[in-house]
Amino acid sequence: MKNTKKMISVLLVAMLLITTVMTSGLSVSAAGALASHYGTNPSGFGKQSTITVDGSFSDWSEDMLIARSAAWDCPNHWKGAHENNLADCYALFGAWDNSNLYIGMQFVNTTDTWQSPGDASLSDNGKMNDIPIMLALNTGKSPAMNGKASDGNGIWGLNIGFTTRVDHILCFSSTPGQGVPGFFKADDSGATNYNTDLTQTFAATGVSYKKADGNVCSQIWGLDYSEDPDDIYSDDAQWVDFKTFSGSQGPHNTQFDTFYEIAIPLASLGITASEVASNGVGAMLIGTRGESGMDCVPFDPTMLDNVMGSYSKDPSTSKEKEDTDDITVPLAKIGAQGSDPIPTQATTPTTPTQPTQPTQPDVPTSDLTVNAKSNLFNGTGVSGLNVGDTVNVKFTLTANKNVASAQWNLAYDSSKLQLVSTNLGPAGGTVNTGVNPVLGNFTDVENPLSFSSGSEFVNAEFKVLATGNTDVTLTVEELNVLNGSTLVSPVENGVVKSVSGVSVSGTSSVTTGSEPVTQPTTPVGGSLTVNGTSNLFKQASATFDNSTNKVTVTYQLKSSVKLIDSEWKLTYDTSKLTLDTLAMPKTNNAEYGGTEGAKTGNFADPNLIDFSTMDDFVVATFNVKGTGTTTVNLNVINLGVAKYSGNEAIVAYLVDQGTVQNVASQSGFSGYTYDTKTIINAASGFLYGDVNQNGVVEINDATLLQQYLADFTTLNSTQLRAADANRDGNVNVRDVTAIRRMLLN
Repeated sequence: MKNTKKMISVLLVAMLLITTVMTSGLSVSAAGALASHYGTNPSGFGKQSTITVDGSFSDWSEDMLIARSAAWDCPNHWKGAHENNLADCYALFGAWDNSNLYIGMQFVNTTDTWQSPGDASLSDNGKMNDIPIMLALNTGKSPAMNGKASDGNGIWGLNIGFTTRVDHILCFSSTPGQGVPGFFKADDSGATNYNTDLTQTFAATGVSYKKADGNVCSQIWGLDYSEDPDDIYSDDAQWVDFKTFSGSQGPHNTQFDTFYEIAIPLASLGITASEVASNGVGAMLIGTRGESGMDCVPFDPTMLDNVMGSYSKDPSTSKEKEDTDDITVPLAKIGAQGSDPIPTQATTPTTPTQPTQPTQPDVPTSDLTVNAKSNLFNGTGVSGLNVGDTVNVKFTLTANKNVASAQWNLAYDSSKLQLVSTNLGPAGGTVNTGVNPVLGNFTDVENPLSFSSGSEFVNAEFKVLATGNTDVTLTVEELNVLNGSTLVSPVENGVVKSVSGVSVSGTSSVTTGSEPVTQPTTPVGGSLTVNGTSNLFKQASATFDNSTNKVTVTYQLKSSVKLIDSEWKLTYDTSKLTLDTLAMPKTNNAEYGGTEGAKTGNFADPNLIDFSTMDDFVVATFNVKGTGTTTVNLNVINLGVAKYSGNEAIVAYLVDQGTVQNVASQSGFSGYTYDTKTIINAASGFLYGDVNQNGVVEINDATLLQQYLADFTTLNSTQLRAADANRDGNVNVRDVTAIRRMLLN
């Protein structure tokens, strides 16, 4: 190691890097422990919290840190320092709530301590332009991914493979709004297929992300100067804290750093909040350049194994821009309280076991002690319980203002206690006792509940299964009261707050014997699964609960050549569905016919219809009549595409008498491409509060949202947008309250 300061110019750095004899990269002897500044889950496993994705890191804190890398440890440090678009990954943060998984991604650019403004990596304001960012996740519930598409190429053209197990990969631009961000899963072979539902856009899956200038970290440890990539393994290297360090150009300005935040609906990952808390989710951030990875957090040595080699398109820069990276280190973990139930190797995932809530260490005794705990209610406990006994854990709330809504979860150790109650909360509430923690919520703005003299808030009866010591923990996530006509929140996002004029308190009791709890839960009736099929359009399927009155099936098309005519037939089961509306939104020349259960349509438009981007071809909205499973099928009989040569239209048929044709092989249509999609929603478009997507805001929307919050059902991306009735960027019981207030004007 050379302990000299970086005083030379960027040009001289580039010349030295080009003319110096290069080594291959990290040596074999370096395959040991990283320097102490690196860490995977160094102090925690993220935090249960709601994040507003708004281009600010104000919601994030260092207690959400799940992995830390280092600053200025990317290939550019040793070869290619004259480049812009520095992808230097520093830290990864994790959070979750009942709706979303949140990831915070901190990039740094500390070269301002030795470069002049506008030079090299400080050009373009020191920011990454439109380059790919990859986020790899592992839920343990989907097929493991190898990082490849079905054609053998890397996802998004990136040569990044995974020996470490991942089952979801998200790719997006470092400049939000550029390109089409992708959400990828794999088939059983480990590859993803761009032409199936394994590949979806962020918009289709409800994923959103934004960026902010700055740095959320209190310290930024990195290499001030290094001549050897092996320095990342040595605490004796020239490590500095760039938050306090001053180089030849002065101290580091964190406005050159960039923070990204992303919200990923749990439903799109096929997991629930309780599974995040109990099983955990693995995560890794990878910054890229060219066709490969340049840095990642948690750090993997494959990012520097070819650092001194030459990039084929620019020998003055590193081969890391095109080599093949194989990720082998463990992912950082969000949730799971430090346990490791999710698979870490690239093997076929096993079904996660029923999650349980960790408890206090067992006390070697012949009886059971049950402790009631809460963020709002005073704790208490009882001892001397025997196997087979029943025990009631009751939380009593006192509030000087009427309660309009609340949201809570109740965690217990299922190895020691068996939940007997099915009705735990206030009347009119929704409670899911099939998960642990139990999820509950209620709302009533027409007749807000009075707890002025102290009334039962949650009452759970258990049967004792084992001896020792255990906790029953009630976490009140949201509590909203009416202070006059103003809705205020003495508990918000699990945090108890002081609100002027509002007093809330609670007590708990643990008693033996059976105490009847008679309040009903909201019943969940039969569901309807709708399959959308076609001879041309991709298949889709969606399941709706009994609160759904209308279902919309949308067949979408993208064609590189404009459409001139089409003829089709739509069939459906009239015992399950009746047609409400039928449309071809892109043309005014459509004609419709047929009978109930077998509708026909056609159009001919000499002006031609542009489908150069994916757009609605046929949209059918149905009234739901029955439950079970049903199919809506669109049989395209003819579909013509056309180009004009003078006044004459040259026509080719993508579908001819029901058979899909190879248009690209027809004269004049070489290079023709098309794509299709089928979308099944509770409705098309949305109104705020119209959760079931039937075009109006009604009591069923509040009910459906309560069922979603209690984990009885899932919502698609459009429904989730509509569910944010108070438009604060979060979906929780306050939105149920807002819907009910809408109904009361």
